This record gives sequence, structure tokens and C-alpha cells, in this order.
Amino acid sequence: MTKNFSISDIEYEQNADAKDVTTMKIPSKLKGIFYPKNQKELIFIYNFLSINDIDFKLIGNGSNLIFSPNCQNLVLISTKKLKEKIQIKNDILNISCGMTLYKIYNFCQKLGLSGFEKLAGIPATLGGAIIMNAGAFGENICDYLLSVKIVENGKIKVLPKEKIEFSYRETSLKNCLVLSAKFRLPHKDKCQIERDFYKYQYLRNTKQPKGLCSGSVFKNPKSFSAGFLIENCLLKGKTIGGAKLSEKHANFILNENNASFCDVVNLINLIKEEVYNKYQIMLEEEIIFV
Repeated sequence: MTKNFSISDIEYEQNADAKDVTTMKIPSKLKGIFYPKNQKELIFIYNFLSINDIDFKLIGNGSNLIFSPNCQNLVLISTKKLKEKIQIKNDILNISCGMTLYKIYNFCQKLGLSGFEKLAGIPATLGGAIIMNAGAFGENICDYLLSVKIVENGKIKVLPKEKIEFSYRETSLKNCLVLSAKFRLPHKDKCQIERDFYKYQYLRNTKQPKGLCSGSVFKNPKSFSAGFLIENCLLKGKTIGGAKLSEKHANFILNENNASFCDVVNLINLIKEEVYNKYQIMLEEEIIFV
């Protein structure tokens, strides 16, 4: 622990609600939320909660998380107010964990560096995107990754990409604190990068619904699109309580009318049952339940 530094130095919201830090806005009472403002505070509170066996979870943009009603004793560490930092040296980018993918794209586009234009529409911070190996339009966050700086078991380490296991929407970094990451991106015409970004944004906007949601509900099984399977079960528009399966894209559930955790879970279970009965395929959730 750092001398002359205490837990009281870190901003803390007691008796908070998870709906205030997640994109789907499903209510869930929490013990509290810490908002570290720099890496020093982030490491301190992460180690403090770990050493004292306090139940906690690190959260970025909260775009793929849904909290249950049983989180009254859970503490969150939010990177929402964390100071963002991005540096470039010898064509290598060093980016802090709390920076959003859109801001990274914006920085890179001005330098003529390609690699984030497909990912920029994902409402995630870098740390969360790396941990879940986020991807879009055939590209993944790990494609241009060189190394990741983490805290594991109280120690700061730098892991080269080769030491990290990557799979579809998963990595071996689940139990680590990601501090920053380094990337080497290819050079490309600035205007072309911008055109590509708007092309992918247009495709995303024409296919995906707007509203309160947590992104894709299910992972795509091999050789199939989860949305295709669900749509063929004639489930688009299906509603349980305040949760509604999008009529625009069958792999998105919207918080249409003050949905509860149970509304979402019941709708997900119905979808899984219908798809399995028709195709003998058990869908696996991409969103994370806490």
C-alpha cells in the first residue's frame, strides 16, 4: 500500500444503484461505488478490496452487464471518472484502461492509424473490451494488441499478447485488473479511415436497435447467427414484463418499460428454450449477469 494515502481519498457513493452505471438501466441496489480518478487510486482500491475479502466488481461503461437483486453487499469500482491517457512513440500506442473505443478511434484517425474504426461503435472502455475480447465486423480488439499491463495478485505485470489466451468474447484476463495496453496499428489514409468508420456506423445503425440494452444477448454459435435462429423462432417483439425482444434485431433485448432483472432473465430463458426445441442448439449468453 502507498504511504500517506487512504481509502477516504477516493470518491465513494454509498447505497448506489446499478442502473446508474449500466446501459440497460436494470435497477439493483449496491453497497456502494468507488470512482478512482487516476491509476494510483485505482490500484489502491483494487488491492484494498482484494486483501480485505470484500465482494467487488470492476466496471467500465457497463454495456454488457446486468445486476441481480442480490447485490446489496457488492461494491463496484467504476472507471467512469478515471483520467484518460493515450501516448504514441515509434508507432506504438499506449492507452489507459478507462478510455472509450470511440475516443481511441478519434485519436487514431487524426494520425492516420487504422484499427479501431470497426470497434468504435461498441460502447465500451478499453479495459472491458480487452477482457471480453470485444469485436465487430470480423475484427477483434486483440488483432493489433502488443501487450497488456495488469494487476494480478497485488502485483503489476506486463503480459505480451502471446501470454494471453484469446477466444470468442473471452480471455484469460477475467480475474485481473487491466491498467493499460499497447498497440501497433497500420497507417492508412485519414479520409479512408473516417469513411470506413461512418460505413460501419451506418451498418450498425440500420441493423441494431436504439434504446436501453446491453448489446448482443447471445454469442453466435458455430456456423449460425444467434439473431437468425431467434428470428426464425418468430420471437421478435416478444415481451415479458418491461423487457422486449427487439423487432429490428432478434439478438437484442430492450428495457422497454422499467424492466426488472426477472423480466430479462425470463425472456432469455424463453428464447433459449424455443431455439433449442427447434434447432437443438443451446445459446450461450454474451451479456454477463452479476
